[in-house]
Amino acid sequence: MKTIDSIPTGKISRATRLVRTGVKVGINQLKYYGDTLVDPQNAKEKLNQNNASDIYDGLKNLKGSALKVAQMLSMEKNILPKAYVEQFSLAQFSVPPLSAPLVRKTFFKYFGKHPEDLFDTFNSKSIAAASIGQVHQASKDGKKLAIKIQYPGIADSISSDLAMVKPVAIKMFNIKGKDSDKYFEEVEQKLLEETNYILEVKQSQQMVADCKHIEHLIFPDYYPNFSNHRIIAMDWIDGEHLSEFTKVNTNKVLSDKLGQALWDFYMYQMHELKRVHADPHPGNFLVTPKGELVAIDFGCIKVIPDSFYIPYFELAIPENINNPEIFTKKLYEL
Repeated sequence: MKTIDSIPTGKISRATRLVRTGVKVGINQLKYYGDTLVDPQNAKEKLNQNNASDIYDGLKNLKGSALKVAQMLSMEKNILPKAYVEQFSLAQFSVPPLSAPLVRKTFFKYFGKHPEDLFDTFNSKSIAAASIGQVHQASKDGKKLAIKIQYPGIADSISSDLAMVKPVAIKMFNIKGKDSDKYFEEVEQKLLEETNYILEVKQSQQMVADCKHIEHLIFPDYYPNFSNHRIIAMDWIDGEHLSEFTKVNTNKVLSDKLGQALWDFYMYQMHELKRVHADPHPGNFLVTPKGELVAIDFGCIKVIPDSFYIPYFELAIPENINNPEIFTKKLYEL
């Protein structure tokens, strides 16, 4: 995969990239009107494919919150056309990474040292790259480590990126309702939290401590001494991304075991911790060669308040479901 030697970080330069993408989408719309006359049955699908490809191509080199929104939308399989889901899902762990020189420059900027000054070995070629950061393999004292490095300038561009992306997302993906402002406000807040890697290490260590007892679920250990606000060091665990695993797996017993582990993980978070791993896309789960489930990336944690938890789960009680008055009351409470 082609690497990136620079990322636009200024508001104007990032806006210019988004405008170029908007122009391409506009051209696709004009082509669509012509296609409806020539091939009306396939015109809409072709439009979706062209738009999805052009939008993703425009966002993947910007990185950051604009690409993160695309990643989030890729989870909405019942809302977005298939073409968008397929393209945007690449943002989960397979976007063009930073080049080796830019990795060294970025690492030094964040840590004041080069990777080889901290680790015995460091692979400057990225193993996985997503919307906010990319992962490299390193070693220290015989231990294999995964080093996550945040892309330069991403944290500072979140608010301006979302301000530009919001009207486009609302119009293109038909996001309606008076609560759309609340939705994007929470997205902004959570993205700001996700770029705070000191917070992520703290949240990760807490999640490991709380959930390590769950059967067939494992976590990496985290190393604050080799981490800071833009870099995270954790154990390297060999495994295959969950989405890739499900494409080829034919072992139903193993599928059931992993599914149960995932279910137990989220039920424990929801009902016991009242805090959930709120970025549960397949790129944040691995399957080890021994058939264990690995959970990673706890930068986004959602606290579940009682004001939501109590009425929501009271809706599931049969006598409430069958009582229109109580059911309506609980809906209003939510």
